Amino acid sequence: MATDNEIIELLRTKKDKGLECMMDTYMGLVYSIVHNKIATICSKEDIEECVSDVFYELYRNSEKIDLNKGSIKAFLALVAKRKAIDIYRKYYKQKSKVISIEDFKESELDYLSSDYKNADQDKEIRDRVIEEIKALGEPDSEMLIRKYFFEQPSKVISEAMGIKVNTIDKRISRALIKLKKVWEGGDKNVN
Repeated sequence: MATDNEIIELLRTKKDKGLECMMDTYMGLVYSIVHNKIATICSKEDIEECVSDVFYELYRNSEKIDLNKGSIKAFLALVAKRKAIDIYRKYYKQKSKVISIEDFKESELDYLSSDYKNADQDKEIRDRVIEEIKALGEPDSEMLIRKYFFEQPSKVISEAMGIKVNTIDKRISRALIKLKKVWEGGDKNVN
């Protein structure tokens, strides 16, 4: 295992050798930090790319490193945390985009709910179903919309909403039971 001074010297004289030495010394640390921050929402490839970016950051800025201000380990840990947090925020924002029934125009819902739009008398039924789904509130209404209007499988819903697949299935099942009770007139309050 090389010392920080040796790594910096190699990075300044033989950049590729210095990078290799730094990665041999600190790969476990950097990978562990990145993995712990983003493993729940990112793929293995995303984690590996983030780790590479961390080492590249130090490689690119090796001339600016002052070991009197801190160690390479501290610098890498800081960069790894920051990059992982940035990726987490980016992915979380993408995956947590909410699809709400409120976001759709009536015409879009008509199109999506083709099972209910065959005849004029079905409009009342369709409107009632939509209102009852809305009354469930979030996240249940979003799950039902995704499952039955967009025909998304539970795994896709899980990834999009950041909720476990079995939780999605349980919530949808409970929401359908609530809707059935309301539909049959057994419970006017779905919440």
